[in-house]
Amino acid sequence: MKLTKEDKNLFNEIKSRHNLKEGILSMLFKKKLSKALKGDKTIKQALEDGDKALADLKKNIDKLEAKGYNIPQSLKKYI
Repeated sequence: MKLTKEDKNLFNEIKSRHNLKEGILSMLFKKKLSKALKGDKTIKQALEDGDKALADLKKNIDKLEAKGYNIPQSLKKYI
């Protein structure tokens, strides 16, 4: 699991919220958090369910457009 920019931002937010100092404490916190998230099956399942739901939504929007419904661009950009 590689850290992304979102993960770094989330970590920095948590660090600042709980007033964690740089150094060993933050490294231990980061390692513990990454190990916990790697092995968490509920998070993996939630991500898979979300991906499936998003794919279903895209299919439904395509079907609606094929039927002649006009879907606003403001909604499409979020999908």
